[in-house]
Amino acid sequence: MFRLITLATVLFWAVACSKEQPAQLDKVDKSTMTQDVERKPFYTRNPMSKAPAYTVEDQERRLQFPGWGAEDPKFTLRFPDNGNYGRVIMEYTMGSEGKGPADYDNLVMLYLKDKHSGEWLEFARLFTPFGGMFDSSWEMKFYLDITEYAPLLSGDTEFKFFYQGFDATEERAHTMKIKILCYNEGKGEILGMQSLYDSSTNPNNGYRGWAYGVEGHSIEAQERLGERIINIPAGTKEIVVRMAITGHGHDLGSFPNRPDYTVYNAAEFDDNYYYFTLDGIRQDAVGHIFYSNAENYIQMGTYNYDRANWAPGNPMNVQYWDIKRSSTAAQSMTIDIDLEEFVSSFDAPNAEGAAYYVVKCDAFFYR
Repeated sequence: MFRLITLATVLFWAVACSKEQPAQLDKVDKSTMTQDVERKPFYTRNPMSKAPAYTVEDQERRLQFPGWGAEDPKFTLRFPDNGNYGRVIMEYTMGSEGKGPADYDNLVMLYLKDKHSGEWLEFARLFTPFGGMFDSSWEMKFYLDITEYAPLLSGDTEFKFFYQGFDATEERAHTMKIKILCYNEGKGEILGMQSLYDSSTNPNNGYRGWAYGVEGHSIEAQERLGERIINIPAGTKEIVVRMAITGHGHDLGSFPNRPDYTVYNAAEFDDNYYYFTLDGIRQDAVGHIFYSNAENYIQMGTYNYDRANWAPGNPMNVQYWDIKRSSTAAQSMTIDIDLEEFVSSFDAPNAEGAAYYVVKCDAFFYR
């Protein structure tokens, strides 16, 4: 398996499976059922040294706001019918049209369609650079490991994308191009997946996100970050949760539990945390919604300011978590995600500048 396994996990399984201990997790401290996975969210060069077994490449596409209420642009890519490769890397090229890329750092969301459920799944999120200083020759490549979605990449596969920006002009525009590299090694480790949280399916702010701290529109409501049931397929040995959460807005509200804290523009420029509750037990592990931009490449604008899990001109900071069951026999478990309390300075979820988070959280099951 390509994912990094921590020493603590190895030692845990060595003890749990020994003759002295039964093959169950019931005696484990149930506040430690969540553990972060040491995995890079993206690479600046392909982490695979060998040639892929199969490559699928799309054309370069212009990024512009599709219009309020308009459908996302769609395209179809052809994969082998058997699919389910052991490692899948997406090469994503940020580029330009005309005299150079457009001016601002805007969100790009990539989706693929599950042929069985008909559900559109966001599998990548990136942000354009402040492009005003770049010319028509500028481009930047990134490599994202999207192996979890390998079982969905078979035959004719539909994709779509969304660009949350209004800066495309006749002279300058951001572009994207994707190439998907499929490798055979470790084939078939992914048993299945379940979408847990997806703010783009029921947004309340107009931008595929959930408003944060607006009275009467709690992000913790059941239809947003409320409790979910994880249904665990037979044969599952490991569960990994992929957490994609980015903060946006320039809200000057307050954190009631931070009496000496000055809000810098929530939720984009304020660091925050998310907390897991599994089977009713609050977990010790805590997710940090913040990302250092100290090493970001030079652009215009505020490219080097730290942000809520993203940087201008880069893919987002996706985070991964190993989830243990309270018992290996359990066929389901509950999960609930909570954020720190925040009181918005706005009274409407779609007010210009109100804090919000764009959330996509999936569970993946490994055989």
